[in-house]
Amino acid sequence: MTAVATTGGRLRLRSPGGEHAVEVEPTGARVASLVHTPTGTELLLRLPWEGEDWSGAFPSASSNEEWHRRYAGGWHTLVPHAGDARTVDGVQHPFHGEAAWRRWRVLAHDAGSCTLEVVLRTVPLTVRRTVRATAAGLEVEQRVANHAPRPVAFTWTEHPAFGGALAGPGSTVTLGGDPVEAAFPRDGEPSAGFQSLRAKGRGDVELRNDAAGVAVVLRFDPDLFPHVHVWQEHRATAGFPWWGAVDAVALEPACRPYDPDDDALGPLVLAGGAELAARFEIAATVRGTHPTPHPMAKEPR
Repeated sequence: MTAVATTGGRLRLRSPGGEHAVEVEPTGARVASLVHTPTGTELLLRLPWEGEDWSGAFPSASSNEEWHRRYAGGWHTLVPHAGDARTVDGVQHPFHGEAAWRRWRVLAHDAGSCTLEVVLRTVPLTVRRTVRATAAGLEVEQRVANHAPRPVAFTWTEHPAFGGALAGPGSTVTLGGDPVEAAFPRDGEPSAGFQSLRAKGRGDVELRNDAAGVAVVLRFDPDLFPHVHVWQEHRATAGFPWWGAVDAVALEPACRPYDPDDDALGPLVLAGGAELAARFEIAATVRGTHPTPHPMAKEPR
């Protein structure tokens, strides 16, 4: 890789054979786009306000509201907290954790990969994330290091969200090969849902739409992430923030249930000077032509 000195704009990657194109946003180290280039199929959720400049905007009354106002889809990492804002040991943690809100430093960037890093202030953790475009789709490697002398507890959840054909009628979800009860209604039949499930097998969850010829498999370490949250929004929220126009499904490997039953920041504990690493993969299958895009979605740039 070639080191870079700027935090710059969105980072663009391409797999060695050109099968997939990836875009990474330094804010939150968010994977903003994953496109199957032969068909132009966007696999991640993208929303029309994703390119808006929020500098100088009036702040919402809570980080929960502000997150949903700014949320643009894609794949976030949620560290050191996931879920509603909370105060732990006198420290305020925003909705879905500090890492997703911060602008990360770009340490390296080449044609097929990039590495970003952020030093958190709500906890003494440094998070380093490497994203690679692959022939199969996408790989993410992430390390969390404790730069303090005392142990640190935290939560770690990955939040990839999918849209388009993958969130449309006829889609199905399987977890470790077993079907998940997830409803994908036809147009005009709004629905929404959230469930937190136990990971199964080797750590894989599949989202597919055979009618559209599109499928993705998300692979992760089930020992480190023994839970999978499944969030769905299918035009059910008539008001703020989705205005009845968003189709999305997120598959979220998590180290704990969404609603914890204790007051700790998280179940993961790093000793002073220790680090923890994990790897994630999206393998995509796309057949036929570009699926019809959702009317709210932007075309990949």
